[in-house]
Amino acid sequence: MTVYLFDFDGTLVDSTGAVEKALRIAIEKTIPAVIESDLYDEYYKALFLFIKGKLTYQHLGVIHELVAQGTIHEYYKLMPKYIKDFPFARHVVRELRKRGRKVISFSGEHTYPGGKVIFLKKTNWYDEFDDVVTFKGTKDMLHKFETLRELYPEEPFVWIDDSPARFTYILDENTLLVQKASPYKSDVPLLFDRVNFIKIKSIREVLEIDDGLSEFLGDKT
Repeated sequence: MTVYLFDFDGTLVDSTGAVEKALRIAIEKTIPAVIESDLYDEYYKALFLFIKGKLTYQHLGVIHELVAQGTIHEYYKLMPKYIKDFPFARHVVRELRKRGRKVISFSGEHTYPGGKVIFLKKTNWYDEFDDVVTFKGTKDMLHKFETLRELYPEEPFVWIDDSPARFTYILDENTLLVQKASPYKSDVPLLFDRVNFIKIKSIREVLEIDDGLSEFLGDKT
């Protein structure tokens, strides 16, 4: 049995446009005067950095106000409404499970605990997977990956993610690392020297990979 690990944002769904739209609407609904003032860019940037977990000290005052006005809460309420599936994403996941593959959602957590699971449920993605695993950062990602490997010690893994930098830490030879091309993420040149790494343009190509998986990982599928 092959185990597939799918990243969520940027791999199965397009959330970039959703972030931008939800940010603006959240500010408009909670602090409408800011839209027409010189403060808008500062508020937008502070909120963006907050949801990305990259908030700097200089924006703390703005964040306190955004919390007080309910802007952050409004953002997280709006965001799932604007997330869009990439073409064929659900078909690919469903087809893999139909073929008897184990399919796991394996992705980074949002700024607030449990946020990714909430988004998965609100976009009706949660039940598409056999299991959902989230991680907070690189160390946690490695720990969760090793935990999964312990659960499936002999099975080949196929990990699909639009953030190739994560792959640099994985030295498991029984894992095929698949980079989903993204205009927002840079390539990692050293990965192209690995025999267990490939880059794809469309998530639909995962089914082609599954069809010929023995070429990459041996007859363990």
